[in-house]
Amino acid sequence: MGGEVPEPRRLSRALSFGCVPDEALHLVMGYVDAPRDREAASLVCRRWHRIDALTRKHVTVAFCYAADPARLLARFPRLESLALKGRPRAAMYGLISDDWGAYAAPWVARLAAPLECLKALHLRRMTVTDDDVATLIRSRGHMLQELKLDKCSGFSTDALRLVARSCR
Repeated sequence: MGGEVPEPRRLSRALSFGCVPDEALHLVMGYVDAPRDREAASLVCRRWHRIDALTRKHVTVAFCYAADPARLLARFPRLESLALKGRPRAAMYGLISDDWGAYAAPWVARLAAPLECLKALHLRRMTVTDDDVATLIRSRGHMLQELKLDKCSGFSTDALRLVARSCR
């Protein structure tokens, strides 16, 4: 009377995501913008994790010491926008000393070479020196369209002058 129970092998093949071509998954992942949705999709399987890494264009690192710059840039080779947050919010109210850390130098050193697509960089509550800005401008000045230094410290007007002269 009822439907036949399918064989376990046939059922698992029908439920697998292997029948969807990579090109189709690339297109679908391009429409998923919410970071939590992308994170959930990347946990489905290794293939979706790889496709998420290749199609993600923006990453926010909520605490700069939580991720290794080399590992992050290796996972997301086509990154167009990166937001890095340094000191905790308590630093804005004087509850944390200015020499606490959150140095931009390790990130700037890693960003200097590999990423061809990086167009926007947002640093928040970090210690950015004039040398960091000079290194960034020397390596990325031709590609960088947006540089935000939000509540950052450690740089002078010389660094801002270099940005104004070298970048569009």
